[in-house]
Amino acid sequence: MAKTQAKQAATNLGLRGMYDEVYREGSTEFYTFDYFPESLLVFSGLESWQGLRVLEVGCGEGRLAALIGMAGAERVDAIDYSESAIAIAKERFHLDNVQFACKDFHRCTGEYDVVIMQGVLEHLDKPFSELQQLYSRHVKAGGCLITSSPSFLNPRGYVWMTLRLLFDVPMSLSDLHHLCPEDFSEFARQHGYDLETRSTDQDWGAGPRLLLDFQRRLPNALKDAGLPTDGVDRLLAWLEQATPYFETNAYTGVNVAYTLRRSVEGPQTGKTILTDGQGTQSADRS
Repeated sequence: MAKTQAKQAATNLGLRGMYDEVYREGSTEFYTFDYFPESLLVFSGLESWQGLRVLEVGCGEGRLAALIGMAGAERVDAIDYSESAIAIAKERFHLDNVQFACKDFHRCTGEYDVVIMQGVLEHLDKPFSELQQLYSRHVKAGGCLITSSPSFLNPRGYVWMTLRLLFDVPMSLSDLHHLCPEDFSEFARQHGYDLETRSTDQDWGAGPRLLLDFQRRLPNALKDAGLPTDGVDRLLAWLEQATPYFETNAYTGVNVAYTLRRSVEGPQTGKTILTDGQGTQSADRS
């Protein structure tokens, strides 16, 4: 049922029914892997959340909002347009400084020290114009916005985008856009933001979890597109041999977090940081 609704959904509003059903039936059945590493990636975007006012757009079941609340934020307003998600969040977390509400972010008011989105931007109708709207309306002077999205600059992404662009294979039931780090760099340059980029889930992009993901995802996606599935096992065997040769960097994790801050010196690119669970490397990108 959720699958059929997602195929028909060409807008963010059209995805709401699918997400309501996903949360009602249990989100663990929908997501290939637990998304907590992505939550930690967003959370680690600041050294301290103490005393900050935070808006989370698309909070889902509330885990990241609760984490930030427990880290000492003054107030976290966590919103989602899925009634099912908000019902779960309210049932699971009871923190005085975290408020959950079923609300469309276009109706939000007020300014915050930090606005966050985890895996939301790619589901919006006009991602970068809505990102700019969120920043200009809701981020205080001296504040920042942290958003995370999938990256396709890895073997998983190369296969994914080849199937999607050449054969219209429905690799995702919910992504309306496929955003790349360069899209964020260009956005930052245009609007005068400093940009910090960090990624996680490297083994999902080129490692054991890539194989597990495709073992589950590829046969279903190919069937939905009316394409044969008899070559999937051969592809997975080849990927298992090939991916150890892939070199990771700050952009190659499956999930990437972008921190935007208004630049004092005018448009410039910020530092990039690689976070893959096996050590951290930094590099400047000009």
